Amino acid sequence: MDIAGTIIFIGILVFLAHFFDWLFSFVRIPDVLLLMCIGLLVGPLLNIVPIDFLGEMGDVIVVLTLVIILFEGSIKLKFTSLKEAAFGTIGLTFASFLLTMSVVGLILFNFANLHIISSFLIGAIVGGNAAAIVVPLIEKIKIRDSSKTTLFLESGISDVLSIIFTVALITSLELGFFEISSLLTETIKTLFVSIVIGISAALLWSLLLNKVHNIQNSAFSTPAFVFIIYGIAEAMELSGLIAVIAFGIILGNIPSLISSIKENHKFLYSILHPQPLSTKELSFFREVVFLIKIFFFVFIGISLNFSDITIIMIGFLLVIVLFAVRVFVVSFSVPRSTSKFDASIMSVTIPRGLAAAVLALIPLQRGIEGGALVQDIVYSIIFFSILFTSVLIFLLYNTSLIKVFKKFFPDFLDDKEE
Repeated sequence: MDIAGTIIFIGILVFLAHFFDWLFSFVRIPDVLLLMCIGLLVGPLLNIVPIDFLGEMGDVIVVLTLVIILFEGSIKLKFTSLKEAAFGTIGLTFASFLLTMSVVGLILFNFANLHIISSFLIGAIVGGNAAAIVVPLIEKIKIRDSSKTTLFLESGISDVLSIIFTVALITSLELGFFEISSLLTETIKTLFVSIVIGISAALLWSLLLNKVHNIQNSAFSTPAFVFIIYGIAEAMELSGLIAVIAFGIILGNIPSLISSIKENHKFLYSILHPQPLSTKELSFFREVVFLIKIFFFVFIGISLNFSDITIIMIGFLLVIVLFAVRVFVVSFSVPRSTSKFDASIMSVTIPRGLAAAVLALIPLQRGIEGGALVQDIVYSIIFFSILFTSVLIFLLYNTSLIKVFKKFFPDFLDDKEE
């Protein structure tokens, strides 16, 4: 595609994204699915755009996109919603991840002739939800704020679990043994220190915002600071994503913190004078996320590669199993104060994405036997998980399928009781 054609395509893509966004309010077809289908069309199907068209910069751009999406989503989370969602999030996240990893690992080990650690490695890679897909989806879904918060936090924490377990299993393949105690210690340390970094950075930035707001053209200063936080955490071999989420949550709740400080610590407030993000900045972040989301999901569609029908079928069948597991996990781990409709939506919101795609590259890069097979199976799971999530959300909103799903959650609240 020449330069003129590329520019025209980008312009059309932006207009289509606005149309897809409007369309969702009527037919509940998630725009992320339609954008991904465009990527599939111009990439693997028609081969107009090659998979590696961005080269090494592609990975950087995608990670930056993920960071911005997570930050913009986290600044909307309020302490009240977090308090309501905390218990459900912990139970859902760990139960869903561990059960998914175990079921996928056992199926592949018994039916795909894979090494047992390689089988569980694939389970670990696809064990977590994709935050960059969950966040835009829940923005458009009409469920309670606490349910949205649970799905948001789950996607961030499960990404961390996927990374830690994947690295541990790859290391065990290379060394020939697996140690669970060190894995648990590493998980707790990573989560705790990453959160501390994010909170500390948010408090510092709220103190600096009073000066930053006096600088002309400073709208990009906060995203730039977010990138720095992510980079520092990753350089320390921690979770940049969790640090960014903690940063966004604290910064988004600065107004309530300011009110508390003014009321109880007037002298401290007069010295520090913390500032929240301005309305203009929040509006700017929303526009930026909308724009980069377009290209992110088209990029995912372009990056998917299907060359083996057997691999496609394995991915298809495993995703069906994942959805069955998810319904079971939601039914016992989510608080009974959740409505049946919310529980149904949560049970089908399990897309896999960027983290899984990146982690799937590691075994191949390290020369581990079966690395290419691991990557192909993971990519197949990514595609079908996004497809099924989008289609099922559409069906739950527009068909009687919701009645079927509600039967899986008999002890949950009826929608009229919310």
